[in-house]
Amino acid sequence: MNWSRYHDLKQMEQFYKDLQKAYPDLVKYESIGKSYEGRDIFVLTVTDFREGKADRKPAMWIDGNIHANELQGSEISMYTAWYLVENFNNVPFIKELLKDKVFYIAPTINPDSREYFIYNPNTMHSSRTGRRPFDNDGDGLVAEDLYDDLDGDGEIVMMRRKSKTGRFKIDPDNPNRMIMAKPGEVGEYEMLGFEGIDNDGDGLVNEDITGTYDPNRDWGWNWQPNYVQGGALYYPGTLPETQAVKNFIYSHPNIAGAQSYHNYGGMILRGPGAADDEKFYSRKDVQVYDALGKTGEKMLPGYDYIVIHKDLYTVFGGEIDFLALTRGIFTFSNELMTTYKLFNEKSEGGLRQSDEYYEFDRLLMFGDAYVPWKEFDHPQYGKIEIGGAKKNYTEKSPWLLIDGRSA
Repeated sequence: MNWSRYHDLKQMEQFYKDLQKAYPDLVKYESIGKSYEGRDIFVLTVTDFREGKADRKPAMWIDGNIHANELQGSEISMYTAWYLVENFNNVPFIKELLKDKVFYIAPTINPDSREYFIYNPNTMHSSRTGRRPFDNDGDGLVAEDLYDDLDGDGEIVMMRRKSKTGRFKIDPDNPNRMIMAKPGEVGEYEMLGFEGIDNDGDGLVNEDITGTYDPNRDWGWNWQPNYVQGGALYYPGTLPETQAVKNFIYSHPNIAGAQSYHNYGGMILRGPGAADDEKFYSRKDVQVYDALGKTGEKMLPGYDYIVIHKDLYTVFGGEIDFLALTRGIFTFSNELMTTYKLFNEKSEGGLRQSDEYYEFDRLLMFGDAYVPWKEFDHPQYGKIEIGGAKKNYTEKSPWLLIDGRSA
C-alpha cells in the first residue's frame, strides 16, 4: 500500500480486498449500508478471529471522512487497519490486543462526496457535505447554480476585481496572497468569492450548490432544527449514511471507545458539543478523557486537547455526542493537520494569517499548490482575475500530494 497519496473509492475497496486476502484470520470487511447515490459504506473488522467471538470482545469504532473534503481521515483509518495486521506477528502488544479486542473501522462514511471531491472541480471547502440536492434559494429549482470552472483548469479558486473601494490588496511578499488593507490604507481589490457565474439569472452566483447540509449535525443527541443548528436536516438520521452507522453501532453494544477523524486544526476534541450537556459528563469520565487527551498531546506535537463547546464552538446533533451520550462510548475526534506539521513551529495566527503554507509551497512544492492570478472576462462581473489555493492544499496534508497527486 502506498501511503504517500490520497485514494479514491475503487482503490480503497481494492485495499480492503487485498488486506482480507492477505490476513483472512485477522480482517473481514462488509458493507453496512448504502449512501444516497447507492455506494457501499464499508467497515473493516480487525481482530484475531481464531480467539473468541468478535462481537463478544470490547471494541473500538473508528471512522473518517464524514466531511468528504477532509480526505486524510480515510487514509489514517486505513493505515490503522494495515498497521495492526502487518505488525501482528512482530509486536507482542498488538498480538495480545487483537486477541482480546476488536476494531471496527469505517474509512469513509460519506463515499459519494469523497468521489465527487476527488474527480470534479471543487474548492478546499466544497464537497464537505453529502450529495443530496436541495433548493437552497427557494426558486423551485434544485442545485442549478453550482461552482463553475471558468478557465477549465480543473480547479475552483477565488475571483477578485479591482475596485477603488476594495478592502484587499496583494501581499507584497507573496503575489498569490490577498491581505486586508490596514485602517486608513487604500485597498486595490474586492473579493467576489469562488469561481462561478449566475446560472439561473437571479443576480446571484453559486447560491444553489449541491448539498448544503452538514452530515455531522444529523445525529440523535440534542439535535436541533436548521434555524438553530445550521446544516441540520429534517430530523435526526435523515441521511442514509447516518442511519447505516447508527444501525451498526446499535447492533454492536461491545463498542466501548470511538475515534472520528476530521480536519483541519490540530485538535484532540471531546464533547460535549453544547454547554448544557456538561452535566452528563461525570467527574470520573472526565478524568479518563483528560488522561487520554493529555497523553495525546504528548504523542502529537502541535495538537491541543480541547472541549468542543468551550474551546471551539457549539455543536448540536454531532456524532461525538451521539456516541458518548446515547451509547456511553468514550469518544474523541481528531482535527488532523496543523501548520505545526509543516516546519515544527507553532503558528502565531490562524490558517489565513499564517505564512507557513506559502513558505511550504515555495520551498517544497515549487509553486504547485496555488493557481497564479490571471485575467478573465466574467459575464456578470466584467474584467476580473482568478487564482488562489488549489482544492487539495491548506486543509489537506501536503506531503500526501507531493508524490502522486490525487486529482
